[in-house]
Amino acid sequence: MLGSPLENHWINITEGKVESIAGSPAYLPAHYLGEHSIILPAAVNAHAHLELSQLKAPLDVPSRSMSDWVAALLAFRQSTGYDAAEGIRQALRRPELLVSTSAVADIVPLSHRTGERYAPPCFVPRESLDQESEGENPLLVLPFTELIAWRSEQIEETIPQTFGLSPHAPHTVCPALLETVIRRNVPIAMHLAETPEELQLLRHHTGPLLEMMRRADPDYDPKFVLVGKRPMDYLQLLSAAPTALIIHGNYLDDDELRFLAAHRETMSVVYCPRSHAYFRHTSYPLQKMLDNGVRVLLGTDSVASAPNLSLVEEMQTVLHQHPTVAPELVYRLGTSEGATALNLPEGVGTIQPGSPARLAVF
Repeated sequence: MLGSPLENHWINITEGKVESIAGSPAYLPAHYLGEHSIILPAAVNAHAHLELSQLKAPLDVPSRSMSDWVAALLAFRQSTGYDAAEGIRQALRRPELLVSTSAVADIVPLSHRTGERYAPPCFVPRESLDQESEGENPLLVLPFTELIAWRSEQIEETIPQTFGLSPHAPHTVCPALLETVIRRNVPIAMHLAETPEELQLLRHHTGPLLEMMRRADPDYDPKFVLVGKRPMDYLQLLSAAPTALIIHGNYLDDDELRFLAAHRETMSVVYCPRSHAYFRHTSYPLQKMLDNGVRVLLGTDSVASAPNLSLVEEMQTVLHQHPTVAPELVYRLGTSEGATALNLPEGVGTIQPGSPARLAVF
């Protein structure tokens, strides 16, 4: 979205790149694109958990509390039908990724070694998912290896080589692991300020998240896990990374928003609108973030908390829930802003001479 929409124009493409954009030629075969078509840059999905794509619908959790949802998620992951690698394969065949998405930042669970199926980052050909090649108009996958270890002795000596690392969340990652990840000098994605329960655990070392962690391990002690009392303590650490994605950020305060705005060249917040609605969070402070100068990206999260992996439908949700935000800006959050934050090849998320011809046609 580099300017106003252009009506009756023609995109000339050579070897997978936009060569030029011109007014309608004298002859345009109507059967090629149809009489009424809209051509847009394909979306950049800044946060997904593709491995959960074997699910047919979001998890049925009536309370919609994070602790109950995690319990249901763990039960699914321990079921005989769960296969992380197969979940990723199914995700990459979903129409919403094949048709209207250019790139996706995927959180890959280390314990299942699913990241070994693609070299980071990689191009997944749309026609065949059996081998890695750039193919024609491929999907760019940016895997973040997810790390969870609240005990220092659980930290592996060698963290695998990867595009990015995802220290999961404050209550599941000990300080030693977080410091190790930051020293690796790779892109980082961390769930932060996601729920009121997380803030309660940070501030008071009490609440449902503590109870959930102690059900998993009776020796869990937040005194030896948490870094500080608020999300700001984590933001200050993450600011040392070359790229830091703050996943969700549903409950960041004004000081934290100003901090993110001051570090917008390297730090971004990823808003997942339909997942946010699933958990019945308070209204997302999108307008406040934008007014403060925070870089905001859009993501789908997973089908455990959203109907599908369509970033276009996430944009539609944003327009419905935040009518004061201009549609052109919403589309930019889901295309060029994501491409810039993730350091994707020049021109991704735009349609201009020289940009990759990764297009969505409606």
